[in-house]
Amino acid sequence: MPSSYGYRKIPLSDLPKLREKKPSEVLKHLGISIFKLPIVVRKIRFEMNKEIVHLQAAVGIRDALVNLRENGCVLGILTTNSRENVMEFLKNNDLQLFDFVYTGRAMYGKSRLLKKLMKEKTIPHKDPIYVGDEIRDIEAAKKAGVRVIGVSWGYNTRTALQKANPDYIVEKPEELQDIILNNS
Repeated sequence: MPSSYGYRKIPLSDLPKLREKKPSEVLKHLGISIFKLPIVVRKIRFEMNKEIVHLQAAVGIRDALVNLRENGCVLGILTTNSRENVMEFLKNNDLQLFDFVYTGRAMYGKSRLLKKLMKEKTIPHKDPIYVGDEIRDIEAAKKAGVRVIGVSWGYNTRTALQKANPDYIVEKPEELQDIILNNS
């Protein structure tokens, strides 16, 4: 049944299948044209603003982030989400541990946003390790020439992330800190 925006509503039972797909495949599945995407994104952000207070961080992520900071890592966030949503999520989950939060629109791809961030922050390509939970995060990091770790506790599944060939895939935050601290 189509929504007021003209795309198909999906039953919750379809979510596991969608987590295996690239963003373009999800859009096709939902019947969202590229021309309607800006309207749909605004609606999603509006809905996310209402739900942000209920979102929980992955178990163990705070300890991993604290350990990384204590070991001299600079922590940053690059997101296409709104700054307000990110800051609210961090506050609600006691994760105000980041040195910067960089937000932007990825109209020409998230890799351009990543390159722009590295240029503005004067981060050499050999230094950063990008951590992402989506196929497009892995693709962006690879295109920008940055090492990347896929985390399976986010949007895309481990299987979907593996197909994008990240440098590493982790199941738990402790694994994340082990890889970063042993490969810096």
